[in-house]
Amino acid sequence: MNEGSLLEHLEEIALRLGVELRYENLGAGGMRCDGGYCRVAGRPMILINRKDSRHRKILILARSLRKLDLEGIFIPPAIRKIIEAQSA
Repeated sequence: MNEGSLLEHLEEIALRLGVELRYENLGAGGMRCDGGYCRVAGRPMILINRKDSRHRKILILARSLRKLDLEGIFIPPAIRKIIEAQSA
């Protein structure tokens, strides 16, 4: 599976879980933020630096999804393996 397809699968999983995805310029104003899972005003959100490489976006998404309850939804085994391989 190529990185573009993998990224799309991970984004779809987040959306099915009701998690908002935000691609922002996280390095603006001299601050450095790695991005990841957070809650804003009680809503689950994953922040990703839009300037990160596709590979890094995949890692951040997979690491963020690992923190969530994934048991109630179908995730293809290859995708689930990638998520489970990430440290929480």
